[in-house]
Amino acid sequence: MNRFIARISSAFFALCFALLCVPRIASAAPLWQFAGRTFAFTHVEKRDSTLLVGIDDPALRRLFHALGAIVTWKPGARYVLVATGEPTILSFAIGHRTYDIGPLAVRSAVAPIVRGGEAYLDFDALARALGLRKITGGAVTILQPQITSLDVRDEGSGMRVIARGAIPLQARLVRESARQMTYAFVGLGTRLLHVRSVDAGGLVAVEISQVGTAVHPTTYLTLDLDGTSHVAQVGSLDGRDIGFVIAPGALAAASPAARAPQIVRAVPLATPSPAQQVAVAPRPPPNAELPTVSPWNRVANEPLATSPPVAEVTPAPLVALARVDTIQAQLTPSGISLHVALTGAASFDWHHLRAPDNRFWIDLHGATLTPTAIPPAAGAPIEDVRAHQIDPQTVRIALSVDGAHDISVTPDATGLDIAVNTAPSLADASTAGTGVAGTGTPSVALAAAAPVAGGDPNLWSVNPVAAYVPTNPRLIVIDPGHGGSDRGAVRHGVAEAVLTLDMAKRLRAILEARGWQVIMTRTKDVDVYAPYDTAEQELQARDNIANRAGARLLVSIHVNAYINAGPNGTTTYYAKPIDLPLARDVQNELAAQVGTKNDGIVKSHLYIPLHAFMPACLVETAFLSNPDDFALLTDPAWRQKVAVAIADGITDYAGAPPPAIQPQQ
Repeated sequence: MNRFIARISSAFFALCFALLCVPRIASAAPLWQFAGRTFAFTHVEKRDSTLLVGIDDPALRRLFHALGAIVTWKPGARYVLVATGEPTILSFAIGHRTYDIGPLAVRSAVAPIVRGGEAYLDFDALARALGLRKITGGAVTILQPQITSLDVRDEGSGMRVIARGAIPLQARLVRESARQMTYAFVGLGTRLLHVRSVDAGGLVAVEISQVGTAVHPTTYLTLDLDGTSHVAQVGSLDGRDIGFVIAPGALAAASPAARAPQIVRAVPLATPSPAQQVAVAPRPPPNAELPTVSPWNRVANEPLATSPPVAEVTPAPLVALARVDTIQAQLTPSGISLHVALTGAASFDWHHLRAPDNRFWIDLHGATLTPTAIPPAAGAPIEDVRAHQIDPQTVRIALSVDGAHDISVTPDATGLDIAVNTAPSLADASTAGTGVAGTGTPSVALAAAAPVAGGDPNLWSVNPVAAYVPTNPRLIVIDPGHGGSDRGAVRHGVAEAVLTLDMAKRLRAILEARGWQVIMTRTKDVDVYAPYDTAEQELQARDNIANRAGARLLVSIHVNAYINAGPNGTTTYYAKPIDLPLARDVQNELAAQVGTKNDGIVKSHLYIPLHAFMPACLVETAFLSNPDDFALLTDPAWRQKVAVAIADGITDYAGAPPPAIQPQQ
């Protein structure tokens, strides 16, 4: 009897213990909801009531994917970088509460930490930076995507209102008149100021308000107009920006019939007949941005039934814009090339985000996108090609690439070529560049000048001989990074190409004083191969100088930069086993002498050291984008310290230069 009671009691207490465990587990893993899906974080830490979530948490990774964000971090690294879909870089430093949202510095409640080889971030700070509002109440916390900002810009000839969101935006026109346009953003909330007076450029005021529930919000944006304006809607690269362009008084010079209220709606229509195409441009292809052939993007949109043909009221362009006529893809021996055909001339700038982001986009300024410029279906390694008119005078062409590949931009008289190499990326190419394309720019034949120092096409592969023997053991080649048409990183008017040349000249003087023979790949601010050449042409021309001269070693000098101001420090890169001792000795001297953060040596398949036959390294001296490093880089005394440190590292590695070779030898 007592034994039976004891058994019952044991079972009872076991059941009670199990029941007590249930609420504890639930409280340790609170529920969250985003876009109608409920989830729980499992990689969590608590610090002073602040929730920290590990960056490898499966739910957080799914949230990043839904927001188009990419996180980059590896054990031992100082910074956790999150590239949002816009893209904006969020930079969190382990152990520091201050983090960057693009150029803005913000403080979080708790500094990021590392546990078990995983970085943990303050989730409240992360959510705000990603444009999410945390709404608590009940058993589930809602993560509500927000209209994060609303910019009103006076562009001289009119106004532009730009709405930005945490997720891709779709503006549904719900009310229109000559004096008011109202758009609905379903699924997004906002905490922005409700009314903003403007009274300029045909725009009287901007109103924004939120209705609905926490789970199903809707934000209304109303543009109050002066009754004579036109409104056009334009999008951005990834859809997270929507712009509304207001052209004031566009009907003042028109006929009396044309002065009736006219609103332009960004809704594609059926393709007009040839007769109608005189007045209204053809319908753009699906998923394409509305083409712009006037400063205010009013063609290719449907006028109201009471309005006259667009051709009667569209003013002439304020400036002569180049036309992007076609975008064509063709296979090349090394990959795929896109030719962007231009009528007229346009300046451009391009940006290529490194792995794991890999995104590429190029902006053509002073250009308009015609209906015939339909992005092609390119094929691997290009996953997608998109072309948009992001403002009345800028065309953006964006590529999604399936991995790390070399991408080069070559302008000519007919437009420009965007070449994507199928092979994995090996080039130490710029992540940004500028130029001019179209009529009046050098042709491809003029740009393809002979490489400096007799570059040989047969030398474009890595030397297969592991044991390199220099034919001129007294010769050191110094490569000042960038130059000429490639400015490298630029901050506050200071260009990487100028800084690297200065440090290279200082290093040359020191080495020559110590008895070495020195050749520089460039001694002026010029391209080594040719202006606006490809990255492969330019970098190989530099390697050819050292390879053909049989140099003892090669050092390439660069200045680092990032999208925001967080990262700083000095790094030396190597690519081949024979590079490692040189890179180690150079980095050790830099770490001991120049006073920057020691980021160590890194093995990377950068083009210059990889394609050099001799031992080679690439020094990223400091970050031009970091304020402290910027102050050092712009100080001649510090640049002299860098030159001395690299020279000392070369001495540590190679010793004294060998005796000069006699003429009879």
